[in-house]
Amino acid sequence: MKVFLSLLLAAFICTEFALTLQCYTCRSETPVEKCVTIENCSETENMCKTTMYSLEEVYPFTGVSTVTKMCSSVCVPSDVDGIGMTRPVSCCYSDLCNADGATSLRISLVPVGLLATSLCVFFWTRP
Repeated sequence: MKVFLSLLLAAFICTEFALTLQCYTCRSETPVEKCVTIENCSETENMCKTTMYSLEEVYPFTGVSTVTKMCSSVCVPSDVDGIGMTRPVSCCYSDLCNADGATSLRISLVPVGLLATSLCVFFWTRP
């Protein structure tokens, strides 16, 4: 019974790998709050990419900005200390992690599930 439950849990976790990543997508410059279209990424696209754009060129800035968001197979994030950058890029790796302009930190269920399965198998198969 323990082996069956372990295999069932492992099969459930493996189905997580078969699902594609989802990202918020707007390929043309769009106000941050209006970029809400969800796209299923292709198998080769394993991250969400966000590029921030400023609509204003002069001081004082009022905080009006636009973004492009998309699935990506290649993403090079901007330096976090890049003061004065006009087009900072952020990259993230979990479903809908690009909800806002900043990179979101979220716990992916895949590594947590694999760890849980490994621990269950380890403790249930011990003599």
